[in-house]
Amino acid sequence: MIAMHKLVLRSVTKSYTKGTTVLKPFDLVAQSGELIVLVGPSGCGKSTLLKLIAGLEKLDDGQILLGDRDITDAEPRQRKIAMVFQNYALYPHLTVRENLAYPLRRQKLRMPAITEKVAMVARQLRLEELLDRRPSQLSGGQKQRVAMGRAIIREPDLFLLDEPLSNLDAALRTHVRGEIRDLQRRLGTTMIYVTHDQVEAQTLADRVVILRDGEVQQIGPPQEIYARPANIFAAAFLGAAPPNFLAGRVINGRIDVGQASLPFSDLPGECRTALAGREQVYLGLRPELLRAADDHYGDHLVLHGAVSSREIVGNTQNVYFRTDTACADMTRLSALAGRYLTDELVWTTENSNTGDTVKLAIRPEDILFFDAEGQAIGTHGSDTL
Repeated sequence: MIAMHKLVLRSVTKSYTKGTTVLKPFDLVAQSGELIVLVGPSGCGKSTLLKLIAGLEKLDDGQILLGDRDITDAEPRQRKIAMVFQNYALYPHLTVRENLAYPLRRQKLRMPAITEKVAMVARQLRLEELLDRRPSQLSGGQKQRVAMGRAIIREPDLFLLDEPLSNLDAALRTHVRGEIRDLQRRLGTTMIYVTHDQVEAQTLADRVVILRDGEVQQIGPPQEIYARPANIFAAAFLGAAPPNFLAGRVINGRIDVGQASLPFSDLPGECRTALAGREQVYLGLRPELLRAADDHYGDHLVLHGAVSSREIVGNTQNVYFRTDTACADMTRLSALAGRYLTDELVWTTENSNTGDTVKLAIRPEDILFFDAEGQAIGTHGSDTL
Protein backbone atom coordinates (compact mmCIF):
# COMPACT_ATOMS: atom_id res chain seq x y z
CA MET A 1 0.00 0.00 0.00
CA ILE A 2 1.30 3.42 -0.97
CA ALA A 3 1.41 5.92 1.90
CA MET A 4 -1.35 8.51 1.84
CA HIS A 5 -0.65 12.23 2.08
CA LYS A 6 -2.85 15.29 2.39
CA LEU A 7 -2.30 18.15 -0.07
CA VAL A 8 -2.81 21.72 1.17
CA LEU A 9 -2.78 24.77 -1.12
CA ARG A 10 -2.85 28.16 0.57
CA SER A 11 -3.52 31.32 -1.46
CA VAL A 12 -1.63 29.98 -4.49
CA THR A 13 -1.43 32.58 -7.25
CA LYS A 14 0.17 32.75 -10.70
CA SER A 15 0.54 35.50 -13.28
CA TYR A 16 2.47 35.74 -16.53
CA THR A 17 3.96 38.68 -18.37
CA LYS A 18 1.94 41.81 -19.14
CA GLY A 19 -0.14 41.32 -16.00
CA THR A 20 -2.09 38.28 -17.17
CA THR A 21 -3.44 36.56 -14.05
CA VAL A 22 -3.84 32.84 -14.66
CA LEU A 23 -4.65 31.76 -11.13
CA LYS A 24 -6.16 33.99 -8.46
CA PRO A 25 -5.61 33.17 -4.76
CA PHE A 26 -6.48 29.48 -4.67
CA ASP A 27 -7.11 27.45 -1.51
CA LEU A 28 -7.71 23.71 -1.36
CA VAL A 29 -7.31 20.85 1.09
CA ALA A 30 -7.23 17.42 -0.61
CA GLN A 31 -7.56 14.78 2.08
CA SER A 32 -5.43 11.64 2.09
CA GLY A 33 -6.74 9.21 -0.51
CA GLU A 34 -9.16 11.73 -2.02
CA LEU A 35 -9.72 12.10 -5.77
CA ILE A 36 -10.18 15.76 -6.67
CA VAL A 37 -11.25 16.68 -10.22
CA LEU A 38 -10.56 20.15 -11.62
CA VAL A 39 -12.98 21.25 -14.34
CA GLY A 40 -13.55 24.42 -16.28
CA PRO A 41 -13.24 25.90 -19.77
CA SER A 42 -9.93 26.14 -21.62
CA GLY A 43 -7.65 28.78 -20.10
CA CYS A 44 -9.24 28.70 -16.65
CA GLY A 45 -6.01 27.63 -14.91
CA LYS A 46 -6.49 23.86 -14.46
CA SER A 47 -3.23 22.68 -16.05
CA THR A 48 -1.31 25.62 -14.64
CA LEU A 49 -2.33 24.56 -11.14
CA LEU A 50 -1.01 21.03 -11.77
CA LYS A 51 2.32 22.43 -12.99
CA LEU A 52 2.62 24.57 -9.87
CA ILE A 53 1.97 21.56 -7.63
CA ALA A 54 4.50 19.46 -9.57
CA GLY A 55 7.12 22.22 -9.46
CA LEU A 56 7.24 22.61 -13.25
CA GLU A 57 6.36 26.27 -12.80
CA LYS A 58 7.01 28.68 -9.92
CA LEU A 59 4.07 30.24 -8.12
CA ASP A 60 3.98 33.98 -7.44
CA ASP A 61 2.64 33.70 -3.92
CA GLY A 62 1.17 31.15 -1.54
CA GLN A 63 2.21 27.83 -0.05
CA ILE A 64 2.01 24.14 -1.04
CA LEU A 65 2.14 21.43 1.64
CA LEU A 66 2.22 17.70 0.98
CA GLY A 67 1.83 15.61 4.10
CA ASP A 68 4.15 17.18 6.68
CA ARG A 69 6.44 18.74 4.04
CA ASP A 70 6.45 22.27 2.67
CA ILE A 71 7.22 21.75 -1.03
CA THR A 72 6.57 25.31 -2.19
CA ASP A 73 10.16 25.86 -3.32
CA ALA A 74 11.26 22.22 -3.70
CA GLU A 75 12.65 20.95 -7.00
CA PRO A 76 10.30 18.64 -8.97
CA ARG A 77 12.40 15.53 -8.27
CA GLN A 78 12.23 16.24 -4.51
CA ARG A 79 8.42 16.37 -4.33
CA LYS A 80 7.59 12.65 -4.73
CA ILE A 81 4.82 13.52 -7.18
CA ALA A 82 3.95 11.52 -10.30
CA MET A 83 2.31 13.25 -13.25
CA VAL A 84 0.45 11.55 -16.11
CA PHE A 85 -0.05 13.57 -19.30
CA GLN A 86 -2.55 13.18 -22.14
CA ASN A 87 0.22 12.25 -24.60
CA TYR A 88 1.34 9.21 -22.53
CA ALA A 89 5.05 10.31 -22.53
CA LEU A 90 6.39 6.79 -23.25
CA TYR A 91 9.81 6.08 -24.74
CA PRO A 92 9.06 4.64 -28.21
CA HIS A 93 12.32 2.65 -28.43
CA LEU A 94 11.78 0.87 -25.10
CA THR A 95 9.49 -2.07 -24.39
CA VAL A 96 6.67 -1.85 -21.87
CA ARG A 97 8.90 -3.63 -19.37
CA GLU A 98 11.71 -1.13 -19.94
CA ASN A 99 9.33 1.85 -19.80
CA LEU A 100 8.02 0.67 -16.43
CA ALA A 101 11.52 0.02 -15.11
CA TYR A 102 12.98 3.34 -16.27
CA PRO A 103 12.04 5.44 -13.20
CA LEU A 104 13.51 2.76 -10.92
CA ARG A 105 16.73 2.61 -12.91
CA ARG A 106 17.11 6.34 -12.42
CA GLN A 107 16.73 5.75 -8.68
CA LYS A 108 19.58 3.20 -9.02
CA LEU A 109 17.58 0.34 -7.51
CA ARG A 110 19.07 -3.14 -7.78
CA MET A 111 17.79 -5.37 -10.57
CA PRO A 112 15.95 -7.90 -8.32
CA ALA A 113 13.94 -5.06 -6.75
CA ILE A 114 13.19 -3.56 -10.18
CA THR A 115 12.04 -6.92 -11.55
CA GLU A 116 9.75 -7.48 -8.57
CA LYS A 117 8.15 -4.03 -8.78
CA VAL A 118 7.63 -4.23 -12.55
CA ALA A 119 5.90 -7.59 -12.13
CA MET A 120 3.68 -6.22 -9.36
CA VAL A 121 2.58 -3.15 -11.36
CA ALA A 122 2.04 -5.26 -14.50
CA ARG A 123 -0.34 -7.49 -12.52
CA GLN A 124 -2.21 -4.51 -11.11
CA LEU A 125 -2.75 -3.03 -14.57
CA ARG A 126 -3.14 -6.30 -16.49
CA LEU A 127 -0.02 -5.66 -18.59
CA GLU A 128 1.69 -9.05 -18.17
CA GLU A 129 1.12 -10.09 -21.79
CA LEU A 130 2.33 -6.72 -23.12
CA LEU A 131 5.68 -6.43 -21.34
CA ASP A 132 7.77 -7.21 -24.42
CA ARG A 133 5.88 -4.92 -26.80
CA ARG A 134 6.87 -1.40 -27.76
CA PRO A 135 4.45 1.58 -27.58
CA SER A 136 3.81 1.46 -31.35
CA GLN A 137 2.31 -2.02 -30.85
CA LEU A 138 -0.17 -0.89 -28.19
CA SER A 139 -3.68 0.52 -28.36
CA GLY A 140 -4.51 3.89 -26.83
CA GLY A 141 -5.95 2.31 -23.72
CA GLN A 142 -2.91 0.06 -23.29
CA LYS A 143 -0.56 3.03 -23.66
CA GLN A 144 -2.52 4.88 -21.00
CA ARG A 145 -2.23 1.94 -18.61
CA VAL A 146 1.55 1.85 -19.18
CA ALA A 147 1.75 5.59 -18.49
CA MET A 148 -0.17 5.01 -15.25
CA GLY A 149 2.20 2.15 -14.44
CA ARG A 150 5.25 4.41 -14.82
CA ALA A 151 3.65 6.73 -12.27
CA ILE A 152 2.58 3.99 -9.84
CA ILE A 153 5.93 2.24 -9.79
CA ARG A 154 7.57 5.32 -8.28
CA GLU A 155 5.28 5.02 -5.22
CA PRO A 156 4.54 8.76 -5.19
CA ASP A 157 2.87 10.72 -2.41
CA LEU A 158 0.52 12.33 -4.94
CA PHE A 159 -0.78 11.65 -8.47
CA LEU A 160 -1.42 14.48 -10.93
CA LEU A 161 -3.36 13.57 -14.10
CA ASP A 162 -3.71 16.14 -16.88
CA GLU A 163 -6.57 15.12 -19.21
CA PRO A 164 -5.24 11.54 -19.50
CA LEU A 165 -8.21 10.27 -21.54
CA SER A 166 -8.56 13.04 -24.11
CA ASN A 167 -6.87 11.02 -26.88
CA LEU A 168 -9.16 8.00 -26.49
CA ASP A 169 -12.42 7.27 -28.30
CA ALA A 170 -15.70 7.45 -26.37
CA ALA A 171 -16.04 3.74 -25.60
CA LEU A 172 -12.42 3.41 -24.49
CA ARG A 173 -12.68 6.55 -22.35
CA THR A 174 -15.51 4.95 -20.39
CA HIS A 175 -13.51 1.75 -19.89
CA VAL A 176 -10.25 3.40 -18.86
CA ARG A 177 -12.10 5.88 -16.65
CA GLY A 178 -13.44 2.97 -14.64
CA GLU A 179 -9.97 1.44 -14.43
CA ILE A 180 -8.47 4.67 -13.09
CA ARG A 181 -11.18 4.94 -10.44
CA ASP A 182 -10.70 1.32 -9.34
CA LEU A 183 -6.94 1.72 -9.28
CA GLN A 184 -7.09 4.88 -7.19
CA ARG A 185 -9.35 3.15 -4.70
CA ARG A 186 -6.98 0.18 -4.42
CA LEU A 187 -3.89 2.34 -3.98
CA GLY A 188 -5.51 4.86 -1.67
CA THR A 189 -3.29 7.62 -3.06
CA THR A 190 -4.36 11.25 -3.24
CA MET A 191 -5.08 12.23 -6.85
CA ILE A 192 -5.67 15.56 -8.60
CA TYR A 193 -7.29 15.01 -11.99
CA VAL A 194 -7.80 17.67 -14.68
CA THR A 195 -10.47 17.33 -17.35
CA HIS A 196 -12.81 19.43 -19.46
CA ASP A 197 -15.31 16.55 -19.55
CA GLN A 198 -18.10 16.97 -16.98
CA VAL A 199 -19.02 13.27 -17.28
CA GLU A 200 -15.51 12.34 -16.10
CA ALA A 201 -15.86 14.84 -13.27
CA GLN A 202 -19.17 13.41 -12.08
CA THR A 203 -18.17 9.74 -12.31
CA LEU A 204 -14.63 9.97 -10.92
CA ALA A 205 -14.54 12.69 -8.29
CA ASP A 206 -14.91 12.60 -4.56
CA ARG A 207 -15.05 16.37 -4.94
CA VAL A 208 -15.12 18.65 -7.96
CA VAL A 209 -13.43 22.05 -8.23
CA ILE A 210 -15.05 24.32 -10.84
CA LEU A 211 -12.72 27.03 -12.14
CA ARG A 212 -13.41 30.06 -14.29
CA ASP A 213 -10.79 32.62 -15.31
CA GLY A 214 -8.43 31.37 -12.61
CA GLU A 215 -11.01 31.72 -9.84
CA VAL A 216 -12.86 29.01 -7.92
CA GLN A 217 -16.62 29.00 -8.55
CA GLN A 218 -17.51 26.05 -6.33
CA ILE A 219 -15.98 23.05 -4.58
CA GLY A 220 -17.95 20.01 -3.47
CA PRO A 221 -19.14 16.48 -4.22
CA PRO A 222 -20.52 16.31 -7.78
CA GLN A 223 -24.03 15.34 -6.67
CA GLU A 224 -24.11 18.26 -4.26
CA ILE A 225 -23.02 20.77 -6.90
CA TYR A 226 -25.66 19.36 -9.25
CA ALA A 227 -28.41 19.80 -6.68
CA ARG A 228 -27.14 23.06 -5.12
CA PRO A 229 -24.98 25.02 -7.56
CA ALA A 230 -23.45 28.20 -6.17
CA ASN A 231 -24.11 30.22 -9.32
CA ILE A 232 -25.34 30.01 -12.91
CA PHE A 233 -21.88 29.07 -14.21
CA ALA A 234 -21.61 26.08 -11.87
CA ALA A 235 -25.17 25.01 -12.69
CA ALA A 236 -24.49 25.09 -16.42
CA PHE A 237 -21.16 23.28 -16.13
CA LEU A 238 -22.24 20.19 -14.21
CA GLY A 239 -25.19 18.04 -15.21
CA ALA A 240 -26.52 15.73 -17.91
CA ALA A 241 -27.36 18.82 -19.99
CA PRO A 242 -27.21 22.55 -19.22
CA PRO A 243 -30.28 23.92 -17.46
CA ASN A 244 -32.72 26.20 -19.19
CA PHE A 245 -32.42 29.68 -17.67
CA LEU A 246 -35.59 31.76 -17.64
CA ALA A 247 -36.02 35.39 -16.60
CA GLY A 248 -38.62 35.99 -13.90
CA ARG A 249 -40.17 39.02 -12.20
CA VAL A 250 -41.16 39.02 -8.53
CA ILE A 251 -44.56 40.76 -8.24
CA ASN A 252 -47.06 40.70 -5.37
CA GLY A 253 -46.02 37.39 -3.84
CA ARG A 254 -45.51 35.50 -7.08
CA ILE A 255 -42.91 35.00 -9.82
CA ASP A 256 -44.07 35.79 -13.33
CA VAL A 257 -42.19 33.92 -16.08
CA GLY A 258 -43.59 35.12 -19.40
CA GLN A 259 -47.25 34.10 -19.35
CA ALA A 260 -46.66 31.59 -16.54
CA SER A 261 -46.85 32.39 -12.85
CA LEU A 262 -45.62 30.66 -9.68
CA PRO A 263 -47.05 31.75 -6.30
CA PHE A 264 -44.65 32.09 -3.35
CA SER A 265 -46.92 29.71 -1.44
CA ASP A 266 -45.83 26.86 -3.73
CA LEU A 267 -42.12 27.43 -3.02
CA PRO A 268 -39.98 25.87 -0.26
CA GLY A 269 -39.72 28.07 2.81
CA GLU A 270 -36.05 29.01 2.33
CA CYS A 271 -36.79 30.21 -1.20
CA ARG A 272 -39.75 32.36 -0.08
CA THR A 273 -37.55 34.07 2.49
CA ALA A 274 -34.64 34.60 0.09
CA LEU A 275 -36.83 35.95 -2.70
CA ALA A 276 -38.63 38.50 -0.55
CA GLY A 277 -37.85 42.07 -1.62
CA ARG A 278 -36.31 41.13 -4.97
CA GLU A 279 -37.55 42.25 -8.36
CA GLN A 280 -35.67 40.17 -10.93
CA VAL A 281 -34.60 36.52 -10.67
CA TYR A 282 -33.41 33.79 -12.97
CA LEU A 283 -34.92 30.31 -12.86
CA GLY A 284 -32.84 27.27 -13.78
CA LEU A 285 -34.81 24.27 -15.06
CA ARG A 286 -32.84 21.07 -15.62
CA PRO A 287 -34.06 19.35 -18.83
CA GLU A 288 -34.27 15.91 -17.21
CA LEU A 289 -36.74 17.23 -14.59
CA LEU A 290 -39.27 18.69 -17.07
CA ARG A 291 -42.42 16.70 -17.81
CA ALA A 292 -45.23 16.93 -20.32
CA ALA A 293 -48.02 18.71 -18.39
CA ASP A 294 -51.68 17.85 -18.06
CA ASP A 295 -54.47 19.03 -15.77
CA HIS A 296 -52.89 17.35 -12.72
CA TYR A 297 -49.98 19.80 -12.46
CA GLY A 298 -51.71 22.63 -10.60
CA ASP A 299 -48.89 23.15 -8.08
CA HIS A 300 -46.13 23.07 -10.74
CA LEU A 301 -44.66 25.80 -12.89
CA VAL A 302 -46.32 25.18 -16.27
CA LEU A 303 -44.82 26.66 -19.43
CA HIS A 304 -45.95 26.69 -23.05
CA GLY A 305 -43.47 25.95 -25.81
CA ALA A 306 -43.56 25.24 -29.54
CA VAL A 307 -41.75 22.05 -30.57
CA SER A 308 -38.78 23.01 -32.75
CA SER A 309 -36.78 19.76 -33.04
CA ARG A 310 -36.13 16.37 -31.51
CA GLU A 311 -32.97 14.27 -31.12
CA ILE A 312 -33.26 10.54 -30.50
CA VAL A 313 -30.49 9.26 -28.21
CA GLY A 314 -30.92 5.57 -27.45
CA ASN A 315 -34.11 5.12 -25.42
CA THR A 316 -34.42 8.84 -24.69
CA GLN A 317 -35.12 11.94 -26.72
CA ASN A 318 -33.95 15.50 -26.42
CA VAL A 319 -36.93 17.70 -27.28
CA TYR A 320 -36.37 21.35 -28.02
CA PHE A 321 -38.96 24.10 -27.79
CA ARG A 322 -39.25 27.75 -28.62
CA THR A 323 -40.60 29.89 -25.82
CA ASP A 324 -40.88 33.58 -25.02
CA THR A 325 -39.60 33.03 -21.47
CA ALA A 326 -35.91 32.29 -22.13
CA CYS A 327 -33.44 34.95 -21.02
CA ALA A 328 -32.92 37.38 -23.86
CA ASP A 329 -29.25 37.90 -22.91
CA MET A 330 -28.47 34.15 -22.82
CA THR A 331 -28.61 33.34 -26.51
CA ARG A 332 -27.32 29.80 -26.20
CA LEU A 333 -30.33 28.99 -24.05
CA SER A 334 -32.93 30.61 -26.27
CA ALA A 335 -34.54 27.18 -26.81
CA LEU A 336 -36.17 25.25 -24.00
CA ALA A 337 -34.89 21.66 -23.90
CA GLY A 338 -36.66 18.68 -22.38
CA ARG A 339 -35.49 15.09 -21.94
CA TYR A 340 -38.00 12.31 -21.40
CA LEU A 341 -38.02 8.53 -21.18
CA THR A 342 -39.48 6.69 -24.16
CA ASP A 343 -42.75 5.75 -22.45
CA GLU A 344 -43.40 9.42 -21.67
CA LEU A 345 -42.95 10.53 -25.25
CA VAL A 346 -46.27 9.51 -26.74
CA TRP A 347 -47.45 13.09 -26.85
CA THR A 348 -44.30 14.11 -28.73
CA THR A 349 -43.67 11.23 -31.08
CA GLU A 350 -47.27 10.62 -32.10
CA ASN A 351 -49.40 13.61 -31.21
CA SER A 352 -47.22 16.64 -31.87
CA ASN A 353 -45.32 17.96 -34.83
CA THR A 354 -42.73 20.69 -35.23
CA GLY A 355 -44.41 23.99 -34.43
CA ASP A 356 -47.11 22.47 -32.20
CA THR A 357 -47.50 24.10 -28.79
CA VAL A 358 -47.26 21.83 -25.75
CA LYS A 359 -47.24 22.37 -21.98
CA LEU A 360 -44.23 21.55 -19.79
CA ALA A 361 -44.26 21.27 -16.01
CA ILE A 362 -41.64 21.21 -13.26
CA ARG A 363 -42.00 20.91 -9.50
CA PRO A 364 -41.19 24.14 -7.60
CA GLU A 365 -38.68 22.28 -5.40
CA ASP A 366 -36.74 21.26 -8.56
CA ILE A 367 -36.25 24.86 -9.73
CA LEU A 368 -32.89 26.56 -9.20
CA PHE A 369 -33.14 30.27 -8.33
CA PHE A 370 -30.46 32.89 -9.04
CA ASP A 371 -30.26 36.61 -8.46
CA ALA A 372 -29.57 39.28 -11.09
CA GLU A 373 -25.80 38.67 -10.71
CA GLY A 374 -26.20 34.93 -11.26
CA GLN A 375 -25.61 33.85 -7.63
CA ALA A 376 -27.78 31.15 -6.06
CA ILE A 377 -30.83 32.18 -4.05
CA GLY A 378 -32.40 30.07 -1.33
CA THR A 379 -29.64 27.45 -1.29
CA HIS A 380 -25.96 27.63 -0.48
CA GLY A 381 -23.11 26.23 -2.51
CA SER A 382 -21.02 23.44 -1.05
CA ASP A 383 -17.76 23.83 0.82
CA THR A 384 -15.06 26.20 -0.35
CA LEU A 385 -12.04 24.28 0.97
